[in-house]
Amino acid sequence: MVMSVESKRVSDSQITLSQFMQPEHANALGNVHGGVIMKHVDEAAGLAAMRHCRQRSVTAHIDGMSFLAPVFVGDLVFFKASI
Repeated sequence: MVMSVESKRVSDSQITLSQFMQPEHANALGNVHGGVIMKHVDEAAGLAAMRHCRQRSVTAHIDGMSFLAPVFVGDLVFFKASI
């Protein structure tokens, strides 16, 4: 049995989320917690996956994440994802 697979463009799954970082996202020094950033990354990835497969999806694994620069209260952060 041969199944036909519909091809999709990357633009079909692209998503951009933006979040203004608030004091409740940060420690006493004003640095946003890494877990807050990871949460938003997971949300963007999940939305891109749902757009791609047109059904609910969950994160099963992440290879790694490195924080290269701090994020501070008052920063506007954009989270972009695509498949």
